[in-house]
Amino acid sequence: MIGANDVISAVPSLDDYSVVPGREGRKGGRRANEIAKTESSSTPLVSVVTIVRNGAHTLSRTIESVLSQDFPDIEYIVVDGGSTDGTLELLRANRHQIAMWISEADQGISDAFNKGIALSRGEIIGLLNSDDWYEPGAIRAVVEEMQKSAADIACGRLQYWEGGRPTHLVTSDYAQLRRGMTVGHPTVFVRREFYRKMGLFRLDFRLTMDYEWLLRSVTRGARVATLDCCIANMQEGGVGDRRWRDSQREVAKARALHIPGARGAIAINTFVARRILIGTARRILDATGLGIFRRAYHRWLSPVTISTDHNERTK
Repeated sequence: MIGANDVISAVPSLDDYSVVPGREGRKGGRRANEIAKTESSSTPLVSVVTIVRNGAHTLSRTIESVLSQDFPDIEYIVVDGGSTDGTLELLRANRHQIAMWISEADQGISDAFNKGIALSRGEIIGLLNSDDWYEPGAIRAVVEEMQKSAADIACGRLQYWEGGRPTHLVTSDYAQLRRGMTVGHPTVFVRREFYRKMGLFRLDFRLTMDYEWLLRSVTRGARVATLDCCIANMQEGGVGDRRWRDSQREVAKARALHIPGARGAIAINTFVARRILIGTARRILDATGLGIFRRAYHRWLSPVTISTDHNERTK
């Protein structure tokens, strides 16, 4: 039986992460003083954290999507896991635009996210992986919504891409999180104080740490604002796609932690078997070109709205 103490004991806090940048020669950025933003500014400071390891082939697009935002108060943090492919050269080339970057070994994705959050000084924090990118105007739209609604978390639509082609546009629906991952994590922004209240990402989740954190937050009363516009873009074929069966097992573990009715071997195994069956069927339909059935699934069975009409990106 999983109890509340078991959940709490495994959750790292901001205080667990002493902010010690990488060793000499493996850190950089433009922080020249200890003041994050001037007190006269009327807008909150927004921190964007990108984690990367050997992502030089896509990182430029990610960096550009952050630096080209029209919001005035953004600090950009990059946490590199010890790249050997030219990523550091790219970070050094952008040292005057990046607030801080570090490069050092980590304990996985959760640990890298947690380092970036601890390094951040913003009132609002977004997490953007090195093969994802923001839509123009995304951060301004998010901040305006969070300020208006006083939300702890904001999320929006996520556009998926395959190669250079947009495939489907997915809404975020936090009300459906008990069913599975129904929020596009690259679109998520969180108040720093809510990370302090809720804790950071669990290190024992290797693939679906974002789902566990969101489910933990929503089941404990998080105030969530959903934007009806495209916030970010994601390239298909990431680690979650490649290890999707393992991801479903972690989703089941997260549900068991936070949903009483999802605990126990029968509930967990039934959930995993059903999700693997659905996932296998969808991949067979993709491989055999039977797209009409996949579209029917998207329209009638998916817990979130999925569209292939890319004119809806800005709605």
